[in-house]
Amino acid sequence: MKPLLFASNQAYSGKSSFCVGIGILLKEKGYKVGYMKPIITLPFPIEGQIADEDAKYISKLFDINDDISDISPVNYIELLRTVSPKNLEKNPENFLDKIGKSYEKLSAGRDILLIEGARTIEDGMHLGISAREICRKVDAKVIVIVRYADEMLDKVLYYSEFFQDTLAGIIVNLVPGEYVNRLKTEVFPYLEKNKIKIFGYVTSDNILSSVSVKDIAAHLEAKVLSAEEKQGELVEAFMLGAMGHDLALSYFKTKTEKAVITGGDRADIQLAALETGTKCLILTGNFSPSSIVVGRAQDLGVPILLVKYDSITTIEKLNEILGHTGFHEFKKIDKIVKITRDSIDLEAIISSVE
Repeated sequence: MKPLLFASNQAYSGKSSFCVGIGILLKEKGYKVGYMKPIITLPFPIEGQIADEDAKYISKLFDINDDISDISPVNYIELLRTVSPKNLEKNPENFLDKIGKSYEKLSAGRDILLIEGARTIEDGMHLGISAREICRKVDAKVIVIVRYADEMLDKVLYYSEFFQDTLAGIIVNLVPGEYVNRLKTEVFPYLEKNKIKIFGYVTSDNILSSVSVKDIAAHLEAKVLSAEEKQGELVEAFMLGAMGHDLALSYFKTKTEKAVITGGDRADIQLAALETGTKCLILTGNFSPSSIVVGRAQDLGVPILLVKYDSITTIEKLNEILGHTGFHEFKKIDKIVKITRDSIDLEAIISSVE
């Protein structure tokens, strides 16, 4: 089987998730599956060296014991900071050969190697390590994960020209429910007429776009005041509490699986939130809540996160983390596998790389 590279039209489109889902299903079928993320885009210290955070987690998930320096051989983020075009001209380093050598080690004894691309298709072009160049180097097929958008037809046609015969097909991700019919009756028939293979589509999912309380706390540099053991809970929505108690109570009841952001001095809002399916309280301004609120949150198993930022800054920082929600919770892994099994044509993918 040929190696299979997952690329995407923009960052956080689902490459890691589909790599995980397809990899697990291939392993269930008895295939010996390997994995690499050759371009480090999420630097993470591992065993005295820098690797990629997603690579670290997926390798563990797949029970892979290969050298992390081969799984993630090129630190793209560091190169962006340190390598100038002049340096490349004076001291050309063949990063593509480095990736190729690591690929040879990782593919030995395996039926298929899954390769996770960088943030976007064009990342690494000036270094000679774009997704297209990696595919050509290791004779891989590529699946492009496309986030649904009105302009996706133009993008997909461009990717078909860009990758040419290395394109296996596409998966359309994060499709709003109201656009599914248009996708199936207009977009897909057009792409099929242009000989572009569609392996499936996935609608937007609250669980997959959720973020754990633990990740929220880390990103906000928060102090956890209650129910620390519940930081694995997933938050699917954020609500800002800045009204009176009665109005807050009815407002908070409109959503479950939420985090409520409010000032540390608003005990009335905090208590209303605790009674309405709240996964965590985010208290701004570094103002500690009353012991009554902390005690009630502890009884209900709701973490309180105390942050130093004001409400506006907190919301801005939360928007940052929503861009990369991660998939490291078991609840998400189970969901990813189910979605892949139900929505993606795995047999067609296997046929494309045989």
